[in-house]
Amino acid sequence: MTAQEVRWGDLGCPTKTGVYQFAGEAISVKIIHIAVAENDPVALFTILAYRPPLGRPEYMLGHRVA
Repeated sequence: MTAQEVRWGDLGCPTKTGVYQFAGEAISVKIIHIAVAENDPVALFTILAYRPPLGRPEYMLGHRVA
């Protein structure tokens, strides 16, 4: 796994769970991320990337860091 970062506003400040686009990749957002973001467009989250040996990488939001 590797980690990157993304601002909440770069995901469009989601209000529903789902998959959102950032830098050409689909990133999973869960209800806990929506609650933690507190609708703050500058909230900074880590992006976790799982890279299986076969197939495409999968991305999801991690922890809020700022």
